[in-house]
Amino acid sequence: MVNEWTIKEYISNLNKVSTQEEKLHLCTRGLLELFPFQEAHLYRYAPLGNIVEGIIKINSSGLSYIGHVRDDIRNLPPIHNALRKRKAIYISNEEFFEKYGCKYTNPNEKNNHFIIPISFSSSLVGYFIGRELPENFICNENLLSHLTLYGKLVGKIIENNNEGQSFDNLSKRESEVLQRIAWGESIKEMSNSMGISEYTVKDYIKSAIKKLGVNNRVEAIAELLRRGCIT
Repeated sequence: MVNEWTIKEYISNLNKVSTQEEKLHLCTRGLLELFPFQEAHLYRYAPLGNIVEGIIKINSSGLSYIGHVRDDIRNLPPIHNALRKRKAIYISNEEFFEKYGCKYTNPNEKNNHFIIPISFSSSLVGYFIGRELPENFICNENLLSHLTLYGKLVGKIIENNNEGQSFDNLSKRESEVLQRIAWGESIKEMSNSMGISEYTVKDYIKSAIKKLGVNNRVEAIAELLRRGCIT
């Protein structure tokens, strides 16, 4: 049975991994190794535009990329609810159709699954979906608590990995402000956390927009998400 110590040890080992891509793979695979899932999905979330986008799926057949999956989170009430609460939730097979609607329902599949937010501080980065549960599975609060902890620890890994990096022709500061916008931080919050003035934050945003050849910050975030530069 997984416990808090086991989860923290698994996450701490990810700090030894050098690349962002491998960390994301191992974070997703950890759901299969530590919890009773046979399949796990990883999605990124951009508060600016309310967009969720698939990254990878891992199951017994291996790893596959799901970048074609893209939606407005407001179309997905259970996921929206889990992200707002920053807590893992369980959706049973019986609840699935009622909560998602026919567009997201495959009657030939087992639709029960967990939604696990990935967050740090006040920012939401994305979420996992853990599915394909054992027969006669029963959810309990202890499991939900451990999954919530897992999502928060993964959020810290992602935060630390992106801090101070530059994307393409952007400076480190320009890259950082766009990443923080994608995480949902306001200009005031960025000013406080980065130790610079709000005017300086705005200057970094303007220069980044110009370098990317886009019209506004929404297009800038969309472009970096498309390139896979930000989470």
